[in-house]
Amino acid sequence: MSFVIRVLLIAASLSTSLPLSASADDATFTRVFNEPIRVVFIENQAGPIDVRTWPSSTVSVKASRIENMGARVESEVIFEQPDRETLKVIANPDSLFRPITLTIHVPSSVQLSVKGGSQRVSLRGSVSSLAVETDSGNVALYLPEQTNTELSLRTIRGVVESRMPLSIFGPSDSRRLDGKIGKGGSPLIARSQRGNISLLPYSDAQSAGQIVDGEKTAVTNVEKSLTSATSKLDTALASDHEGAGENAIKLEARLVNLNVKVADANGRTVPALKKENFVVLEDGVQQDVTYFEPVTAPLNVVLLLDLSGSTEHKIKLMKKAAQKFIDSLQPADRIAVAAFSRRFSVIANFTTDHKLIKDRIENIKNRHSGTAYYDAMWAALDLLDEANATRKAIVVLTDGVDNSLSNPDEAEYDPKHGFNELVARTEEADATIYPIYLDTEYETIGAGGRRGHDAYVTARKQLQALADQTGAIMFKAEKAEDLEGVYQQVASELHSLYSMAYAPKVMRKDGKWRKISVAVDLPGAKSRTKRGYFAR
Repeated sequence: MSFVIRVLLIAASLSTSLPLSASADDATFTRVFNEPIRVVFIENQAGPIDVRTWPSSTVSVKASRIENMGARVESEVIFEQPDRETLKVIANPDSLFRPITLTIHVPSSVQLSVKGGSQRVSLRGSVSSLAVETDSGNVALYLPEQTNTELSLRTIRGVVESRMPLSIFGPSDSRRLDGKIGKGGSPLIARSQRGNISLLPYSDAQSAGQIVDGEKTAVTNVEKSLTSATSKLDTALASDHEGAGENAIKLEARLVNLNVKVADANGRTVPALKKENFVVLEDGVQQDVTYFEPVTAPLNVVLLLDLSGSTEHKIKLMKKAAQKFIDSLQPADRIAVAAFSRRFSVIANFTTDHKLIKDRIENIKNRHSGTAYYDAMWAALDLLDEANATRKAIVVLTDGVDNSLSNPDEAEYDPKHGFNELVARTEEADATIYPIYLDTEYETIGAGGRRGHDAYVTARKQLQALADQTGAIMFKAEKAEDLEGVYQQVASELHSLYSMAYAPKVMRKDGKWRKISVAVDLPGAKSRTKRGYFAR
């Protein structure tokens, strides 16, 4: 029979734990769970999380704050036990301005899941399985040299670094790593939006806070061990990060990902090529293709819809055409949908549930006025980064006229990210961008008017530039009724893309342009891919 314990940590104790101990100023407390725990979930969105393994079968939780700040720490940590072998430790998410530090000791046999926010998450020792997720907080994983684990590490804006000997699987770069330490085995998964992820050796057994006869250790002795261990941990963390710049092995071997379209002499798609059929050149130097996917591999697509004032009367046709586009994709394709006017909003996150996607599109309502196109594209690239995959594309339906083009003198319309900055990011994004230009110029500025015409001219050039840079095509819909047919053309394009990757033979971050070209050993065949990138 399952049971849930929500504790506001008053004086009463549970049968599953030793009594808690709180300091006089209520800024710290410790709780020890004496019965064997198999699964541990930890969540602390506002403060640091430090986890240590130890030889005891107990789980010890210490919560602390620098000062009281008018609230008892014990009232801001929740413990839940859905069953006797599972423990959840959750710091109150409302404690953003009075963050709590969680220091937790666990047996190495536990399955551990940790969710952090903007503060650090650290683990010392190895556990049965580990999953870590943070927003901008750094993740430091101190592992014994004899660890046997399989790794999957991803960070969107940070850096992955390692001082551990490991074997790397598949494509890896400074932001992602798949591999194993030792013989492999227990899974270790770490994800961060903007934080760094570090793998570091850990061999200092004494600092693990070992205790003898852990089942019967007095709380006072546990607290002494925790205090000592926490102090050493903080010192070690500071020391390790200070020296990381000199000693860390950063995975800086840039991996260049390409989506490549191949057509024969008659313009028809060539669908059955293999890696051996391609020759990839960077600045004229042939590269070794280390990763290859055929045209049949699943896609990761962001469908971005412009819901600004210039398109509001076309919303029904736009939704119907977008739904037909979803039907044109393969069942295994992962799709996300977003919309924008002056604001960007995610309609549906990545999923293969295409019915759900179409239902979400059907429920789209008209948005506010304004067109923050550049910032919306930037946010769509952020969303695409979350896919953590290759074969990525953005299909954007818009007239392309950003607020800063149509209202250049109004400061309130200044974008956070300008067009040049957006282009620079697409060079690094490994995504193919297919703009669908929906022509709204005539009805917006009138048949004979010139006011605003230049903005549309610039918008069309910019849409074309994004398509050219990423190896795509800009499609044009003269009117909303044309959208359905255009979307079908885009779907056909998407399913004609080969994906491949290479690590450049010459690795110099000199800021210079690297030109990419791809040839195919098929007479008359022509290929299309991204033009290149700046080696920054």
